[in-house]
Amino acid sequence: MKCPNCGSEKIQKNIKWGGKGNTGNVGLRYSLLGVAAVYSDLCLDCGEIVRTYIMENTDEDWQIKRIKNIKK
Repeated sequence: MKCPNCGSEKIQKNIKWGGKGNTGNVGLRYSLLGVAAVYSDLCLDCGEIVRTYIMENTDEDWQIKRIKNIKK
């Protein structure tokens, strides 16, 4: 795998995001109580996140919310 930003092949794979925080679990929410852990592959030369993914079953009832009126 090569970094699309700098072309480096020094990619650290399967870096898990956070865990439990003060506001609850960090990850993608599905159904009412489930949270799937999120992982990323990171370029060690430029810091680009090459890809972000989950390793769990993707056949869940994902909770998708649309964010309205985002102020920039």
